[in-house]
Amino acid sequence: MDAAFTLTRLIEELGILVSEKDFEGGEELLSGAFGLFPKHEAFLHYQFGKMYVQWNKMSSALVHLAKAAELAKQAEDEVLTVQAVEELRTAKKLQALQAP
Repeated sequence: MDAAFTLTRLIEELGILVSEKDFEGGEELLSGAFGLFPKHEAFLHYQFGKMYVQWNKMSSALVHLAKAAELAKQAEDEVLTVQAVEELRTAKKLQALQAP
């Protein structure tokens, strides 16, 4: 099984877990993926951030999305950089709405 297929399968499983609101399962799945896919660290942080937004854990989302944007920029991955920055903006807006 090649790495691209394995990463695709991981994201499919993450989608299922998140759709079932099994965020703890999503955390476990993504945490284990960092060792398996070190070249995709920025993408995995992005996935963590998106999941935390859906879980309404904005502080955690901001940390992971900022890291994703930083790593993607360093890797000159323009598409992922833009995606991470846009998701980061969304998370910041949602966090501001939560503030008393």
